Formats: sequence, C-alpha cells, structure tokens
Amino acid sequence: MSIFDLFRKSPFAALNEMMKEVMECTNRVPALYEAFLNSDKENIEKMAKEISDHEYKTDLIKNEIRQSLPNSIFMPVARGDLLQIISAMDAIADKTEDLGVLMTFKTIIVPDEIKSEIIEFTESVIGVVKLAKDVIEELETLKAASFAGPEAESVSDLLDKINESEHETDKYQYSLTKKVLNSEKELDCGSLVLWLKIIEITGGIANSAEKMANRIRLIISQ
Repeated sequence: MSIFDLFRKSPFAALNEMMKEVMECTNRVPALYEAFLNSDKENIEKMAKEISDHEYKTDLIKNEIRQSLPNSIFMPVARGDLLQIISAMDAIADKTEDLGVLMTFKTIIVPDEIKSEIIEFTESVIGVVKLAKDVIEELETLKAASFAGPEAESVSDLLDKINESEHETDKYQYSLTKKVLNSEKELDCGSLVLWLKIIEITGGIANSAEKMANRIRLIISQ
C-alpha cells in the first residue's frame, strides 16, 4: 500500500510508517557510539551509511505525506498540526544523520572518566525517541476516542514521561559538556570542538522528539 493510500485511510497510519524509518535511524545510535568510543573507523562508516540510507527513506515518506495533504482535505486534526509533527519527526532523523557524519570526520580521544556517562546519555536520548514512537502508535486509537477520555489521559501520561526523560537528557548534556571542557588538556582544539558538537547534536535528537510530543499535547488540549 502506498503512502497516499495509507493517508487516505488515516493520516496517522502514514505517520506510523514515517516513524518506523525514524526509528531505523535512531536505533543505530548505540552501535554508532560504540564504534566511535572504540575508534572503530570501519563500523563508524558502516553505521553512518545505514543511518543516512534510512534518513533518505524518511525524507521520501515525508514528501509523499506532504503531497497527500491538500488544503481542502477533511482531517481529524489541523493541517498545520500534522505538518509540525512531520517536521519534528524529520528533525529526529536529520540530527541522527548529522551525528553519524560528524563521527566520520575524525577519530578523537574519549576521556575515560566520561565513557560510562556517554553511554547513559545515549540510552536516555534513545529512550525519549522510543516514548515518542509509542505516542505516534496511539494516535489512531486517540482519534477513535475523539481525542478525549481515558485514551487521551493515557497519551498525556506518555507525553509527561517524554518531558521528564528529555529533562534528564538535558542534565546529561550539561554534565558531559562541562567534563569535556575540563578535559581540554587531553584534547586538541579540533577534537574539543568536535566533541562539543557531537554532544549538542545527540541532545538535539531528544529535543526534537519532545517538540513533536508537545505538538501532540496541543492537539489533545484543543
């Protein structure tokens, strides 16, 4: 079934397909980081390429959804809200691709004192995205309940978890940024800048997932 056919059936079914490809990107982040921490250039390149391939597929679905979204179509939610959700989902995939590209630039030192925290940081980020996926999967049920009742309360609880989890990633990001800056004696200037950018982009993945969740919260509250 094409994305257009899915969209005619339900815009949320099409969003589910797009989110599956987004998850194909983010599910590779742990392996990407593992290769980076071990200076495994071959696997860094492999993971970055796989992420890029799935980001491209995400773009194709995004474009098909947008083309299936004329102004006159009757939908359960506003056209602008759907476009905002799509943009946030696209940003998750884009930032994941950016992360892969950054890690191919240079093999750099990973200070031992931050390795375990980096792993916790990535797990926290991926946790936020997985919660966002759960919300997308609930949209069809939510539509059937007219965005109200116990179903809306259940989704609201998931949205709260996303906000809380994203706040935890912010704390990891702050802590790691501070530790990297304090490791400047071990890092040359280029490595320092690259590390800071990697941390920023990784945190941005969770930020984009939260932005998507916040847009869905607005839909429920309307």
